[in-house]
Amino acid sequence: MTLHRLCTRTTMLGCSVAVLMLPLMGAVSAQDATAPGIGFEIGLGGIVAPSYEGSKRYLLSPYPIISFNYLKLSNGFSLGGGDGQGLSFRPSFGFIGERNAKDEPALIGMNTVDAALELGAGLKYTAGPISVFGDIRYGVSGHNGVVGEIGADYAIKPTEALTLSLGPRLSFASSGYTNTYFGVTAAEAVTSGFTAYSAGGGIKSAGVAANARYDFNDQWAGEAGASWNRLVGDAANSPLIAAGSKDQYTAKIGLIRKFQFDF
Repeated sequence: MTLHRLCTRTTMLGCSVAVLMLPLMGAVSAQDATAPGIGFEIGLGGIVAPSYEGSKRYLLSPYPIISFNYLKLSNGFSLGGGDGQGLSFRPSFGFIGERNAKDEPALIGMNTVDAALELGAGLKYTAGPISVFGDIRYGVSGHNGVVGEIGADYAIKPTEALTLSLGPRLSFASSGYTNTYFGVTAAEAVTSGFTAYSAGGGIKSAGVAANARYDFNDQWAGEAGASWNRLVGDAANSPLIAAGSKDQYTAKIGLIRKFQFDF
């Protein structure tokens, strides 16, 4: 599982996110063919994404890739590794950069929204080529709402080195989140010209994501991906979206270095 995005001042990392997101994949297992040690991946890429959620303006930003693969101790305890099948648990982290009207002509008159940190957890179940997952997070700063995502992926391996996956995504958020990013207060209505608006919680967006990974050798790999999400519900009905777009796209590409250290 990788860190998908490094958020700029207004772009969410998330997502799945994600501030840095370091999921611990794989259920605890006492049977793993690897020797005692730890395996992880670190990389860097570039991502094109909306400058803020609902924006029609896009930015190119760097994003780090951090992936935990496995940890095995000499006593037989292991975390991750194995064949990746079955149920797994992962922490989930999200970061949304500051949204400042000084940087966004479409939001002139709106108050600055501080950077937000989200903490939570997720579950994933994999059976053969199909995986289903769900993540939920709470805003500990920047907003006090709950946000999350559910989805599924179908993965194929045309070659031993190449893995392709595609699947639907559905995101949801509480009113604490939607009012922060899609609401317009009475005071903001006066200074911005937008109609005052209070956004409720519920389904926030629906879309699809595609990813590809190519393992060049035991040390290097590359990844690429793209996604489309359409804002729905109270988020889509916000007057801010009239100045932006309901359709949100991302595209990314990155290079990964693999590390493995035996104990």
